[in-house]
Amino acid sequence: MVWQTLITALLVVACSGYATWTLMPAALRARMRPGQPVASGCGGCGGCGPAAPKGQQQTIRIVRRPPSA
Repeated sequence: MVWQTLITALLVVACSGYATWTLMPAALRARMRPGQPVASGCGGCGGCGPAAPKGQQQTIRIVRRPPSA
């Protein structure tokens, strides 16, 4: 009976850790990885193009997908 409780507790801890790691923001995950260089920029993805100079606004373009039939 004690072994079942111990195994269940270990499974719960492991699943909680996995869920936390998976749902954590990507920038925070990148900082926590040992040996990986941290990408510069706002979120660490490096895919949104050059940043707007200070004092200027950057235009955001929203494209709607056509409804699926």
